[in-house]
Amino acid sequence: MAHPNKLANTRILVFGGTSGIGFAVASLCLSSGATVMISGSQQPKVDSKVSLLQKAYPNLPSSQVSGHAVDLLDTDNLEANIKDLFEKVTDGGKQKLNHIVFTAGNIPNMPSIAEMTIPAALAMGTIRFLAPLLIAKLLSAGVYMPISPSSSLTLTGGTNTQKPFPGWTLAACWGGVAEGMMRGLAVDIAPIRVNMVEPGAIQTELLQKIVDRLGDVAVEAMKRETLTGTIGVPSDCAESYAWFMRDDFVTGTVAATNGGRYLAGPGVGLGRDGTGKA
Repeated sequence: MAHPNKLANTRILVFGGTSGIGFAVASLCLSSGATVMISGSQQPKVDSKVSLLQKAYPNLPSSQVSGHAVDLLDTDNLEANIKDLFEKVTDGGKQKLNHIVFTAGNIPNMPSIAEMTIPAALAMGTIRFLAPLLIAKLLSAGVYMPISPSSSLTLTGGTNTQKPFPGWTLAACWGGVAEGMMRGLAVDIAPIRVNMVEPGAIQTELLQKIVDRLGDVAVEAMKRETLTGTIGVPSDCAESYAWFMRDDFVTGTVAATNGGRYLAGPGVGLGRDGTGKA
């Protein structure tokens, strides 16, 4: 019996699908015959990335990939914004989603502990906590996704949760919150499966912003934090998300794709100034 292509003919929504890991996940899903919808914060960028994906797979119908902008930082209207997106990509629930991958993220200011303020401490939570929580709320009704073990929601964390860089307490805090939320959601919206990928340093636009801020020394520090001595690439990282979508028996689980960072050491890692100092 031939091994099934479990992503063929599925419908997959990728939050943060306009760049980096999310774009790679969208590409992987298209290569497996899925219908893919990507979201990002700006419609012109979404349209541009949809066009790139269509050109990458010229033998697929252009309608097999589409995109919609959604503002995940608009706290007052966040649930309404997400619901509006779901209405669009499912045609009001007539064409349900099989999988959602959440890779959206931003890099707000991360002050030192001595400079911490309440607004700064809460700034990371909108995208990393509130948005996935409200996504799960909307999925729990069964309107936009079948309530089935073949359905999945995959979140994104990071290695800083388990092995914080100096000066990155806020990132570790919100990473821990997101990981705990993933496990809770796996229980509360079961049998829909909920999992999390924790990437290490992956060569993405988001990582490049950190490098631009801290300098090239940051790249070498990141490489020293791995056993492979390399920075990851999005196409490799995307395979972890594919596992969670394909395996109907995995839920409440974290997948690490980090070059062995948890075993590497005892380097001081990447500090706020790129030197390993806090």
